[in-house]
Amino acid sequence: MTESRIIRQLRRDALGQDALLFSAAFSIGALGYFLVESVRRASDDDRGAEFWSVTLSGNLILAGLVAGELFLVWNNGWRQGVRGHSIGKHRVGLAVVDVDSGRPTGPARGLLRGLVMALLLDLAAAAIPVGLPTVLRRLTPESWHIGGAAYVALLVLVVPLLLQADRGFADRVARTQVVRGTGPAAVTTERRTRWLSVIEVLGVAGLVAVALAYIVFFAQLMRFPHIF
Repeated sequence: MTESRIIRQLRRDALGQDALLFSAAFSIGALGYFLVESVRRASDDDRGAEFWSVTLSGNLILAGLVAGELFLVWNNGWRQGVRGHSIGKHRVGLAVVDVDSGRPTGPARGLLRGLVMALLLDLAAAAIPVGLPTVLRRLTPESWHIGGAAYVALLVLVVPLLLQADRGFADRVARTQVVRGTGPAAVTTERRTRWLSVIEVLGVAGLVAVALAYIVFFAQLMRFPHIF
């Protein structure tokens, strides 16, 4: 197997690791909103009102996405710019460097890369056909919403993976490339890896719970035709 093919395989592995940690950040954001909302409603005068609702489920999704995208900007942006790798890339021994100097790009270009990834992810989430309350949908006027942009973002994210491209869209914007890490600290220690695995399991459990809650209450708004 050639070096480029090894790096592409490691990039997919790193993407999976970072996605699991994104789930953990999502779960923390959703849990934080749930706790704050629970305290707020407990202090309201009208305590007989229904606690769980479609609105609460949607806000849990939104809070989770906000936390997850902030984590993405830090992990795949600032951290990669300063340290040269995301947590996932560090676990598999990869580094993100400037195409000319071969060194980490610094925080400014790292943040640019992270912001591009967060923007694409938020737009792509809008392509999921269940009306997710994404960050851009909530923060921008309805007249700005262009459905086609979601599918363009989805293609920009997915096509490089399908075609096994060496550099993705964010790499080209930030003028970076992914290479094998070097030195004794090129790979995450075994002890830290075990802790990260625990965080990932809890994160996925939280994401699935929030997603199921949203789907259950969203289904109440759907109307299916009577066949018989």
